[in-house]
Amino acid sequence: MTISEIEQTSPGVWKITPLGGSAFFLREEYLSCVSADMLESACSSFSALEGAAAEFTDEQYGDLISAALAYSAETLAMSYLARAEQCRSSLSAKLFKKGLDWEYIQSALDYLEDKGFLNDRRFAGAWLRSRAIDHAEGRLRLAGELAARGISREDAGAALDEFFSENDEDALCRKALERSLRSCKDTEKIIRSLMRKGFTSSQIRKVMERS
Repeated sequence: MTISEIEQTSPGVWKITPLGGSAFFLREEYLSCVSADMLESACSSFSALEGAAAEFTDEQYGDLISAALAYSAETLAMSYLARAEQCRSSLSAKLFKKGLDWEYIQSALDYLEDKGFLNDRRFAGAWLRSRAIDHAEGRLRLAGELAARGISREDAGAALDEFFSENDEDALCRKALERSLRSCKDTEKIIRSLMRKGFTSSQIRKVMERS
């Protein structure tokens, strides 16, 4: 494949223009058989000689295309991350629904995790703080909600530890009890409701005894 122009547009990002084709962009970290040195060498030859062209084998050109597809996934992922924290699982699903290949999605998310743009533990912490604004729930319920969002047990545990170091679980149970008492006076129904909210039976008994 003949390339008519190669230009570095930002650190690690290249604009590739095939002869007679449309330009595309890629990040060099996604390349496997084409090296950054090869791109730099070709770029220098274009600068030194007007009308120069670079020849790439089918394998090398395929590598360029794969890197471009991963970069497209990265760019779309960053548009979601710019709006709000995302977890890897839901972000993968969003990108897949956009028609992107799973292989390139995972390559892009690996890169974003490595650079700190994507972090499930940070997402879990932000989600817990946001959830607590309108909900009073215990660790068991919150752990289940995080697991349903694809957060690993390790990341969820760390986020929950931090959350409950700042928010007393008994106080949350008491808050949930007070809300329940406004609409229900049946003790058994209230206990079942609080257990569904993730509080343990011992927590519930302790809070009810003090109320």
